[in-house]
Amino acid sequence: MEIVFNMQKETQKEFLVSVIIPVYNASAFVEEAVISAVNLTEVGEIILIEDGSEDNSIEKCILLESKFSKVKLYTHIGNKNKGASESRNLGISKATFPMISFLDADDVYCKNRFVKDKILLSTHPNLDGCYSAARYLNEPFGKVFTLRKKIEPSKLFHSLLRGTYGHFHTNGITLKKEVFDSIGYFNPILHLHQDAEMWLRVSFSKKIQGAELDESVALIRRHEGNRIWKGQSNKTKYLAYITFYDWVIKKKINIVDLFLLVRKITLLQYKIENRNYIILLVLNCIKSIKTKFKLI
Repeated sequence: MEIVFNMQKETQKEFLVSVIIPVYNASAFVEEAVISAVNLTEVGEIILIEDGSEDNSIEKCILLESKFSKVKLYTHIGNKNKGASESRNLGISKATFPMISFLDADDVYCKNRFVKDKILLSTHPNLDGCYSAARYLNEPFGKVFTLRKKIEPSKLFHSLLRGTYGHFHTNGITLKKEVFDSIGYFNPILHLHQDAEMWLRVSFSKKIQGAELDESVALIRRHEGNRIWKGQSNKTKYLAYITFYDWVIKKKINIVDLFLLVRKITLLQYKIENRNYIILLVLNCIKSIKTKFKLI
């Protein structure tokens, strides 16, 4: 029993996470974000990617790096603004620990952020990652991003396409770094919804499972300056789904899931172009089936 206990203890001791925080015009919030993560025992490092902010975020980040040994600061070449995708990608490339998680610079982690992640991933080495609940900050009765039931990893992709049991938030994701080496990094073409497109790729290709689905492990701040909330439209959602479609059509996607994906794309196209929905759906289904069979 002592040997088993020591092995489990050693395994959990090795569970260390690189937390990636893209920073853009977040000088008012980034310190709170960092402090919420820096004292968590599972956090090995916090990687700040200063994304060419127009406020004094870079000065705040420099101070945080000098204050906390876990904090590392990087910028794009020429301190240019590259967007969330390329900022997260730079963070992933600089990460030195086997696990990756993300935190937006205006959001915060809760004290239980990695408690169940560590237990789940340490005892199930076949899993590639996990997801947990997150909710809006200062909105006790506001929206919670979670799945309302436990979903088998093999059925997660189908569940996310249907949307029946909900969705998770980027702040609640923990993945092995090697996942990105396998399926690619965030798509820089997408200035919005790049995380949603990534989680479709992950759920399709990898085994990820729910960790903490009831209690929130991260809090999301809503405010006027948040670039994630700005500019969202049917067109930006359509681009994200089309980008994923172009990636997954070359994979072994089953016909039911392909139809669900095409239906989502068609609904957005219908809203954008104001064309007959049924005709669009039929044409898109025929096109996708032809494309799929050409690739087989």
